[in-house]
Amino acid sequence: METYFSDNNNKMDKKGIVSEQPSTTGILSSRKMLPELSTEDSALLAVLFLAEFTRSSFFISFLPLYTTERLGWTMATAGAAASAHFFTETLLKFFAGWQFDRMGKPLLQAGLFVGLLSLVAARAYSHPVLLIISSGLFGLGLSPLWIGVITRVAPVNKEDRSSRVSLVFIVWLAGIGSGLSLINFFISISYDFAYLIIICFLMSALFITYLLPSSVSAQKTENNTSPGSIIKTLRQMMSNRIFSRVLMPGMFLQTMSASMLLPALPVFSTQRLGMTPDGYGLLLLAGGAATMVSLIPMGKLADKINIRIMLFTGFLTSSASLAGLALARDIHTALILVLVLGVSYGAVLPAWNSLLAGSIPPGKQATGWGLFSAVEGLGMSVGPVIGGFLAGGLSPAGTLLGTACILSIMALFYLVYPGSKSPYD
Repeated sequence: METYFSDNNNKMDKKGIVSEQPSTTGILSSRKMLPELSTEDSALLAVLFLAEFTRSSFFISFLPLYTTERLGWTMATAGAAASAHFFTETLLKFFAGWQFDRMGKPLLQAGLFVGLLSLVAARAYSHPVLLIISSGLFGLGLSPLWIGVITRVAPVNKEDRSSRVSLVFIVWLAGIGSGLSLINFFISISYDFAYLIIICFLMSALFITYLLPSSVSAQKTENNTSPGSIIKTLRQMMSNRIFSRVLMPGMFLQTMSASMLLPALPVFSTQRLGMTPDGYGLLLLAGGAATMVSLIPMGKLADKINIRIMLFTGFLTSSASLAGLALARDIHTALILVLVLGVSYGAVLPAWNSLLAGSIPPGKQATGWGLFSAVEGLGMSVGPVIGGFLAGGLSPAGTLLGTACILSIMALFYLVYPGSKSPYD
């Protein structure tokens, strides 16, 4: 096999001779825009889409209406169920990643099976406490899903890793977006029919895992097959200073800054811009679409140029867009800035996750992604509290400006960051 250097313009042939590759093809050259996927990759992405469709349709669209209109419960019950689901998933992600490195496909199958049983139980036994418990078990079942998919589809040894990360995020976002929107058409027919559709989607995801090749199994390394404890594994990963002092605070700040906007944006759009809830929804849709459209080309770009440049440009553009949005007075200006924000976020995601992937020790990819996901989940939990405090103490625009300041600091930091080379190389 050919061995590639970190400089993508050079490669070593089988005889060990380094040759320079032509660079006239440009950043987005004549190669296919999408990375080439194996049958295993496509199957795993299909599982991710179906499971995220199930999750988003159930917790975001179906459950609030079902519990209040069909069962006559309070909205707090649906909120508690959703919180139990996401809290359990976040809490167990590191452990799930550690186990995925040791078990592989069987863990993914067992998780989806637990998720399916929890959905059936929530339907069969209608009681608020049982619904919350079932939702927590659903979070347990899905905890290894995203980790397993990104570990196999976008492993650290792939030359086009950033493009593959982008594709994983596109499928993830597509599953969430289609789930929370399309399930409403089935709800209009009946709640029972919509529930059946949700269960069938998760059953389909489970069925596909049984069609996966046997290669989706535990990585046969000494570290993964030895009975070492999870605490020992965590200490080993945290012993790297770049990992613990640079990357982990960075991922916490990134997700925290994004979630700070959640309580402020709806109020800002209605009070400052005079938008209706429908208009605010369209604004979010435009920003999300801009992110999805830009992910693949930005992933290709991240595979070609220095990751520091991508991170600096993406974070700085995001900061400038949010600062401009905080000062905007009309809807048209806000729309342009949101589109720019979406594109800049599409630039940050593949570069950032490629940087993270390069810091994960070989043979422990799922464990590393599990730890990253747990830290990001904590950032998502803290962000709305800080954003709400700033919005209440200052103004919704103050939250946007505070988030812009955090992103500017991150942009400047990654401008002088020593590089993207893996500390484990």
